[in-house]
Amino acid sequence: MSRFLAIILLLAALGGTALAGPLEDGYAAWERKDYATARRLWEPLAKQHDPDALFNLGLLYKNGQGVPKDIRKAMDYFKQAAWYGSVDAAYNLGVLYMDKQYGFPSKKDALNWWRQAAKAGHPESQYNLGVMYAYGMGTRADGALAIRWWEKAARQGNRNAIEALVRVYTEGLFGQPKDPAKAAAWKRWLD
Repeated sequence: MSRFLAIILLLAALGGTALAGPLEDGYAAWERKDYATARRLWEPLAKQHDPDALFNLGLLYKNGQGVPKDIRKAMDYFKQAAWYGSVDAAYNLGVLYMDKQYGFPSKKDALNWWRQAAKAGHPESQYNLGVMYAYGMGTRADGALAIRWWEKAARQGNRNAIEALVRVYTEGLFGQPKDPAKAAAWKRWLD
């Protein structure tokens, strides 16, 4: 009986390794800067809608690693990855839409992608969403909402959000009164 159990456990362990193999092997190839191998390993997974593989292929095209740099193709992969649950892909879409250098500037689209990632708990997206609300970028200005998003990001250790909150309470910004105690409390998070 114990021999049978050992065989079952061995098969289960090997099966788990086989399922994760191409993705992990792709990461290893990427780290070696063997982008062609990484792409070859991730493409079949992407066809099966694996969000990590889709996201990784998006990064290859965004950065021109082993493929010609192609922002449209990167965005397509990121959109698919976000659709299948990649929060990092949604964040990257926000970055691409926000940065004019990529040729698709749209504050409203950036806001929407960062909102999706922020709701899923992505701290950089939460911080960026706070900035969008603070300064009315792609939406109406809403200081209270900006502060709420910054607080969520800050509680996850996002340094930019913590610094924003320190500034809010030190200078009395976005409808908040100056509050040295709150500023000091947030500043302690930086230590």
